[in-house]
Amino acid sequence: MVAVLSSVLSDQPPDFPRKAGLGDRFHYFRGRSGRRYLFSTVARTELDDFCLAVVILAKRTADGRLAAYAMTTLDRSGRPDDNRRWPPTVPADAVVLVHLLAESEADRRDLIEDLTTAALSLAA
Repeated sequence: MVAVLSSVLSDQPPDFPRKAGLGDRFHYFRGRSGRRYLFSTVARTELDDFCLAVVILAKRTADGRLAAYAMTTLDRSGRPDDNRRWPPTVPADAVVLVHLLAESEADRRDLIEDLTTAALSLAA
């Protein structure tokens, strides 16, 4: 499943990782349900190392938050579920984030639906 978002903004990075010297490596995105999903930033070159995850492409805003603009799930081989709608090359200015805590395909699908409906409600 691939979703194109109309800019879901991240919450402020969690305090604990920042205070521990990890910078803004971790970000929360809040779904329509109110649930927060934790994502980790990864280098574009490391994306091939992940499978069975949710991936977000985002741009950094002036206030340091992240504006998500595309999202997909990765299959067991680490390929996007729908290659036709997912960028074959991640843009150089994109911040790449992965969510590894959704354990099943249904959990990953529900997460994407929750964030997508949050984006739609913000756009309305």
